[in-house]
Amino acid sequence: MNKKIMVVAGEASADLHASSLVIHLKKLNPEIQVYGVGGENLKKAGADIWFDFSKIGVVGIWEVLPKLKFFLSARQKLLESLETENPDMVLLLDLPDFNLNLAKKIKQKSPSQKIVYYISPQVWAWRRGRVQTIKRYIDLMLVIFPFEVEFYQQAGVPVKFVGHPLLERVQPSKDRESLRKELGISSEEFLLAFLPGSRREELAIYLPPSLSALERLQAEFPLKIMLARASTLDEEMINSYLKKSRAKIEIISDKTYDLLFAGDLGLIGSGTATLESALAGLPMIILARTRWLNYFLARPFIHTKFYGLPNLIAEKKIVPELVMTKVNPQTIYFELKKLLISSGLREEMRFQLLKIRKLLGTKKASELAGKAIIESLKSQA
Repeated sequence: MNKKIMVVAGEASADLHASSLVIHLKKLNPEIQVYGVGGENLKKAGADIWFDFSKIGVVGIWEVLPKLKFFLSARQKLLESLETENPDMVLLLDLPDFNLNLAKKIKQKSPSQKIVYYISPQVWAWRRGRVQTIKRYIDLMLVIFPFEVEFYQQAGVPVKFVGHPLLERVQPSKDRESLRKELGISSEEFLLAFLPGSRREELAIYLPPSLSALERLQAEFPLKIMLARASTLDEEMINSYLKKSRAKIEIISDKTYDLLFAGDLGLIGSGTATLESALAGLPMIILARTRWLNYFLARPFIHTKFYGLPNLIAEKKIVPELVMTKVNPQTIYFELKKLLISSGLREEMRFQLLKIRKLLGTKKASELAGKAIIESLKSQA
């Protein structure tokens, strides 16, 4: 079965999940060809990458505007590929504003084109009206949270739960004691994992107030801080912020999961990293801030009281969330200090976070998603 799939995995996490999926697809059908939008991981998995959105790193409407010409050009080339490449399926991952618009344009151009969406936009959390767009243009939703099934079924959208792909990845390379020894953490020290995000804009928002708070904490506690550098950010960029602070922070690369499992507490920017930290059982504080324009435009459409994925999945507050003005040196300092001085608080949070792993299915999300895609391709043969 010689099939071709157009994929759009525009963000760093989507690139990672798409790469695992493509690897499983090629195991099921070695002749499958994949092209489109992705990053280094998807390229290594054998996809032909036309555009890499992850290097642009925008986080809101205001930040998209200067890059609008690039995104429109990419969309146009992808639409033209419906004729030049003649894909059997379009596979979209996350990135809802771009992908749902692309899906609409594709169906207008080619109504019979099959479109599968893997990793749903969080329409259950905000801008719920988008579910009507999904119903109109998406042929199958492959979802990663169990509660999404009922949501889409009620909306009349074909849906299949495959489990969360992070369960396949969020594992330590060694036991916790060995990891701490490898990272140079003594028995008297606390280890704080700092994950400010994967975009330049997030560094600008989170680093200045966080560094002020961390500087104070290091003066009071034997606190070792390690910042996990995302592959989309270069070390020089991060150091441009660190050199302005007296906080002693070590940048690490390619050891994020080991850091999360070895850590005592975390300071985590909102997004996928909060779920990764939860799956590692890491007590944490979540930072959630964007530009005020983005916030005011989005706020009326938000339908949940939580921003962090651990709290959303648990449907209760497990982890403190510092939103907008609360992302300031004083509040960050006090919230982290609570965790540092109370081992009981850390252990209770760790216990509650580890329950989340059981809610997210098995460690076979990529395999199950791959099988669902193959079945969908067969059904149109």
